Amino acid sequence: MTGSLNALSQPPVPDRRRKICVIGAGLTGLSAAHRLLGLGYDVVVLESNLEAGGMIASFNMGAGRIEYNHHHASPQDRLLNQLTEELDLGDQISWHPAREALFAGDSLHPLSTLLEVLLFPSIPLIERLKTVRTLIRCGQPDSCPDLEGQTAAEWLRRECGDRAYETLWQPLLRSRFDRDAGEVSAVWIRDTLRLRGPSPGKGFGVQKLGYMNGGFCRLIGALIQVITAQGGQILYGHTAMNISREHSAGQRTRYRVACILESCVSVEIEAEAVIATVSSRQFANITSSLDWPDAYLRKVRGVRYKGGLCMVMRLRRKLSPYYRTVVGDNLPFVLVVEQANLSDSSPYGGYVVYLSRYLDVTDPLWTQPDGAVFQLFAQGLTRMYPDFTPADIIDWRLRRTRYAQPVIGRDYAARMPALDTPEAGIKLAGMAQVYPGERSMNLAIRLGSDSAAAVQRYFEGQA
Repeated sequence: MTGSLNALSQPPVPDRRRKICVIGAGLTGLSAAHRLLGLGYDVVVLESNLEAGGMIASFNMGAGRIEYNHHHASPQDRLLNQLTEELDLGDQISWHPAREALFAGDSLHPLSTLLEVLLFPSIPLIERLKTVRTLIRCGQPDSCPDLEGQTAAEWLRRECGDRAYETLWQPLLRSRFDRDAGEVSAVWIRDTLRLRGPSPGKGFGVQKLGYMNGGFCRLIGALIQVITAQGGQILYGHTAMNISREHSAGQRTRYRVACILESCVSVEIEAEAVIATVSSRQFANITSSLDWPDAYLRKVRGVRYKGGLCMVMRLRRKLSPYYRTVVGDNLPFVLVVEQANLSDSSPYGGYVVYLSRYLDVTDPLWTQPDGAVFQLFAQGLTRMYPDFTPADIIDWRLRRTRYAQPVIGRDYAARMPALDTPEAGIKLAGMAQVYPGERSMNLAIRLGSDSAAAVQRYFEGQA
């Protein structure tokens, strides 16, 4: 991936505007559509839901709007910051120190800075020193390059020690990969620590993170506005069911995307290229009519995903001074995010807290009724915060995301389905193509830009 918003050169002037179909109106799909429209292509975006945003979709809370899943910006998010400037939203991100903690042994431990890591009492001093050394190395460009064939568990046990791994790093891996924590790639954790971990390169104080005034729905809204102003279409309630290929002698290859509408009516969208911003599993299902090579099918079908449970609670008071708390003890959720410690709470009429859990959809918790999940999560909060009572909860909402997190195992680069598929006019740009690096808005924008560049290269090859 190029990682540049300005990497797309102007294409050859076509004899007519070529039409591209983008499946999915999340940040990746909207970013791709925005770039392609700027290059002179005709773009239609298909969205199965009745609103755009994908993982950044939001809902009304009090007098404001808040995302179903927590999001923030980082000063290192160059592409996100470029895009907000381009959309005249650059001054709308407020930056605040974002303290972090670990809940272990029924206690909260601050772990926002290298000094706090060094003073953490639950692991031996020698392992604390090794951990600080590892964090410093991860913060340096091009550090730890030879990790592709290793798991995070192997690497961190060797670099930091067994106790440090089990106390510090295993909970972090569990917070995203649940029972597959031991299989996660060392490359993934290295890049996550490079972005999120404390290091001298970020200063010795608490790292600052950003949140957009009024919510990141403003970013989605601005993209929708500029897309429609440039003549692009966004069709809501259009669920892509099948992508088929047409080719006539002497004519360009064309594709048909069959959709089911909310009314159960079927329609077809014709295009000369397709970008699918969906999970690999979904992509395999909607391209079953194409004759994929067996090796490619194994890659597409081989990506495993964790489902995501994310509960948004509105409370009458704050729980702690920490923005993000990883849960090391055995609780039904593995991460607590207190939005009130990153942004103004006044629009919401209370203090917003996210409780999240990633798990296999075969886990019994996945199919529990919303009310049962709420009871379990509320009980977990009473254990973490002695002053908290269920009476502090004003209201709550639970969001279930079937394909929330691809499992990034060792040697993932060799097993990952590439953005360029064997069908040259079809590009796959889902979360499984975000590698290396932890899923973020910045990398979603990069993926959208890269998929637009891939389509442009495809058309240039035809020319």
